[in-house]
Amino acid sequence: MKPLYADPSATGAARPGVVPLVLPVHVVIALLLGVTLLVYLRTTVSMVSIWYRSETFTHGFVVVPLFLYLIWRDRAVLAALPVKPCLPALLGLPVAGVIWLAGDRLAINSIAQLAMMTMVPVATWALLGTRIVRSLALPFLFLFFAVPLGEFLIPQLIEWTAQFTVLALQMSGVPVLREGNFLTLPTGTWAVVEACSGVRYLIASLMIGLLFAYLSYRSALRRAMFMLAALIVPIVANWLRAYLIVMLGHLTNNRLAAGVDHLIYGWIFFGLVIGLLFWVGSRWREDEAVPPQPASPASGMPRMVDRRIVPVAGAVVALIAMWPLLAHPIAAARVRNPSAPLTLSSVPPGWTAVPTPASAWIPDIGGAAATLHETYVKDGRRVGLYVALFPESTPTTKAINVSNQLVRPANMAWHQLSITPTPLVLDGRVGSVPVAMLRGRDETIAAARWFWVDGVLVESEEIAKLREMVSLLRGHGDAVAWVIAYTPVERPEEPIAAPLGSFVDGVRPALDTMLRNAVAEP
Repeated sequence: MKPLYADPSATGAARPGVVPLVLPVHVVIALLLGVTLLVYLRTTVSMVSIWYRSETFTHGFVVVPLFLYLIWRDRAVLAALPVKPCLPALLGLPVAGVIWLAGDRLAINSIAQLAMMTMVPVATWALLGTRIVRSLALPFLFLFFAVPLGEFLIPQLIEWTAQFTVLALQMSGVPVLREGNFLTLPTGTWAVVEACSGVRYLIASLMIGLLFAYLSYRSALRRAMFMLAALIVPIVANWLRAYLIVMLGHLTNNRLAAGVDHLIYGWIFFGLVIGLLFWVGSRWREDEAVPPQPASPASGMPRMVDRRIVPVAGAVVALIAMWPLLAHPIAAARVRNPSAPLTLSSVPPGWTAVPTPASAWIPDIGGAAATLHETYVKDGRRVGLYVALFPESTPTTKAINVSNQLVRPANMAWHQLSITPTPLVLDGRVGSVPVAMLRGRDETIAAARWFWVDGVLVESEEIAKLREMVSLLRGHGDAVAWVIAYTPVERPEEPIAAPLGSFVDGVRPALDTMLRNAVAEP
């Protein structure tokens, strides 16, 4: 049998029990990456399509080429390190495979893409050993920037940007009224939307910062300190950018910074700040260490390589390739009844259904297979119930994604004033439920939101996704429903936790029965 690998720098016959390498280490790593991207072609295509259509993630096109450059650049260092398979690392491939399978089945692209990319360093670790993976820790970390991830940060970044802008305007003597993401000044109203979050600046800064830190520093401390600066500086710079743009618009009566130049000024300011960051970072640049040289061909001694490398290579390829094969029968078994109507079989005790809507508000939720929207009254308190059912996750219809929200930032009719974790008692259990205060043109409502997953009401999006994965792996399907209870609010101090909790606690049995029947196999 022809040996799979050999060290091109070594000559002479290999010792007994030694498998010589025919390919350089950096070529082996590139092949592992190529095989993984090809085997998981559907996931790769989904990743590339996001690079193409989203300006936030266009940088993904250069990540893989830069990663290949980094390992090629370190080829001399890699050639001098011992190649010794790490068998325990093989266990990481099934873990990543199961996570990819769940992410692919649930159409959670970020999970599937992260799992796919994780297979590359894990496969390298299993095949080539700990020393090589440790030496390439930062390039492997850089490879994860290919995954379009970060949109989950947008709501928090918007909140921080709005808070800082208001504070800075007030300190500048400019009167400002904030209602949710809308800032009203004497000269006009500004909306803090997704483009103002600064997530693009943050991702770009972290990616370039990691590359700069790896190429410019050798000590772990300096690399960590620069990466910390690359994290903090773009966030603060975005706050200053938002403040300066609003201030410029205010001082010029909205003649400047109110249109396309808004974005142009933002990128120019960001470019100057990041340029300053890298200039300061270059002052502490460390000279590159002289890389160790591989064994001299004149020595006549091949590099010692663990003889298990051939069977381990076969195991690595098999553990990478098996999961897309398992995905086909799972996908074929997806049978649900998305057209079943949603109708509660009973009314909560003490509550009466009324035809008049509790509010004109409707959540910004799209893609649901079926919805229920009703109003109930008890002791003069009106409570609306909104349920949106997603019988299964597909690339176009997912319950939990950045598009589905109580109120999107771009919604001009409604805006979110605040969202507060509120203790609500359900079935004897106290849960911290997010309750949002939403304001429309003529009314204000308080809306509590849960997710129904496999018969359980879950408060957190992250826990709901985790339960969705567990439910799928248990064979219970991946149905998810939004459950929203809301009530009009006349005064900010008005107590709303008790009536909302009482209503949802009373409606839970009928709600669970309705949703289980709706997703039952025919």
